[in-house]
Amino acid sequence: MDVELISNANDDLARLADDALLSVFPERSIEKVLLVIPPDADERLFNLDTAKRGRYYNYPGYGAGVIAAHLRAIGIEVSIFNLNNLVLRAAQETEEGSFDFRAAWRTPLSDCIRDFAPDLVGVSCMFTQTHNSTVAVLNELRTIFPTLPITLGGVHVTNCLSSQNTSKTMLSDFGAANFLFTHEAESAFVRFVEVVNQERPCSELIQVHFNTFDDKLSFTNRGAAMEGEELDRLPALDLMNLDELSSHGTIGSFYCLVDPGTRFATVLSNRGCRARCTFCSVRSFNGKGVRTRSVQSVIDELLRLRHDYGVGHVMWLDDDFLYGRKRSIELFNEMVRQDVGITWDCTNGVIAASCTEDVISAAAASGCLGLNLGMESGNPKILREVHKPGTVENFLAAAEVLRKYPQINARVFLMLGFPGETYRMILDTIQVSQQMNLDWYNVTILQPLPGTPIFMSMVEQGLLDSVGFEEIRYNSGAYGKHRKSAELNRDMLARDFKDAFSQVDLDRIPSGEELDDIWAYMNFHLNFRRLFDENRPIKMKQQLAYLRNIADLVSPDNAFAQYFSGVLEHRILGATGPAVISRLEKYLNESPYWQQRFDEFGLRTDQLVSGDFPA
Repeated sequence: MDVELISNANDDLARLADDALLSVFPERSIEKVLLVIPPDADERLFNLDTAKRGRYYNYPGYGAGVIAAHLRAIGIEVSIFNLNNLVLRAAQETEEGSFDFRAAWRTPLSDCIRDFAPDLVGVSCMFTQTHNSTVAVLNELRTIFPTLPITLGGVHVTNCLSSQNTSKTMLSDFGAANFLFTHEAESAFVRFVEVVNQERPCSELIQVHFNTFDDKLSFTNRGAAMEGEELDRLPALDLMNLDELSSHGTIGSFYCLVDPGTRFATVLSNRGCRARCTFCSVRSFNGKGVRTRSVQSVIDELLRLRHDYGVGHVMWLDDDFLYGRKRSIELFNEMVRQDVGITWDCTNGVIAASCTEDVISAAAASGCLGLNLGMESGNPKILREVHKPGTVENFLAAAEVLRKYPQINARVFLMLGFPGETYRMILDTIQVSQQMNLDWYNVTILQPLPGTPIFMSMVEQGLLDSVGFEEIRYNSGAYGKHRKSAELNRDMLARDFKDAFSQVDLDRIPSGEELDDIWAYMNFHLNFRRLFDENRPIKMKQQLAYLRNIADLVSPDNAFAQYFSGVLEHRILGATGPAVISRLEKYLNESPYWQQRFDEFGLRTDQLVSGDFPA
């Protein structure tokens, strides 16, 4: 197509967009924007008891905070309404049996819109498990406010629109949203507001799909990724409920290692990831490479969090936090020099090759309490096929460094169920994990997410037939499939998994049900049984805090967590508390599944009294 035809096509698209915007914004004016964060999951997945235990995640709306800051910079009045926090707060304040999930957010949302009177509402959908919850919020908004302009963006939106297998379902489910934004959308959203306000021409729209109009009315061109001063702009912290989030839920995976009552927050120091793992959507959302904020802008944010909002611990949101050895060390050294006084963790994980002696030493000095190491597999063939930026040698070297800093609780991400992965390959992962000898192994089963390379590859190979968003959930976490077994309403570790690797052809690919047995086998042997050999005081203290968290908050029906917390109590205090023993005895008497597991592995409650534990 020659230049003139391209120009004419762009002019036609701009005219169509201008007409469409006029139909949604008759006055062509946006002065006030409300940003809405839906509940993390829908009513079907929500459990009141879990919410009352404070187990559900309750993250600040960091992305909404960043967009709000950019909108404020062009003179727009902004408010953020976090429905997830609202639901969790209501759940903790409600009497048992009388909680109405939908009422907890519907009426307050309607009241907020009537009081604030926004010209535009922006809704975010970050995770696949939030799909149905977001649909409910959009439909409620459209029912009560038929002419209210609504936009939608986030990682899940980008993933689904980039896959032919999910885009039609996505557009249908989210039909109540007038406009859909893809990828990092701060610049795109600001441009959109300026176009509506006739401060820019429609031809400058980027990354936006006009959802309720002609299917061809999309501006798919991506804008220049934010860098420099734009990337350094601090989020609108005053709009993010930082004073109450950690009172109603959790943030990250290491909260049990922090003193009770500590206020939590999140910080993003860079965007993107150097890796190109086929099961990850970071690159498709953020683009290639990594863009870093200035070290001082990050320090400024940390100091504001501490002094203005009383935050004592932060979780880094970065997908490649230790990117750039020199910058990482500079950041950690400045945290010490400028007396930030905040502890931190990296729940999202770090790349093993970055865990060098000088980096981890500086991290420990700056307040690192915990981090996750992204390993996934210990089999070289699987690592190559999923484009993992690491080798077995990298993992072992990183583990050797991390073991020198016992104050850092070092955990490892493992994943099962890759296409073509055999029993023998999984045994490689177990063996490497045992050699690493780190603190905990978070084992999940592969859940291909729309838009990721592995998802599209598995569709092409016929390994995935269709996508139902209600079935796409994380395998771990408070909303995960492995919180409880749907079949028998019992913890997954209560499965009969002792013979998971016996009497099988090791070169065979395990079935889905067999993967559940392998998951349970790895969880027990890599995490629980090895605690019999733990004798380092600082590690026993960390593990006891973590196991108490599992037994009391995360999974009260996990008898292994109850038993091994008793083991560690005996090692640290010289005796196991009678309440722990009584609780475990009661649970085992009521659960033949768990009693059978204990019999199989030679575990008894009287061992918690005598201290005579299996070798």
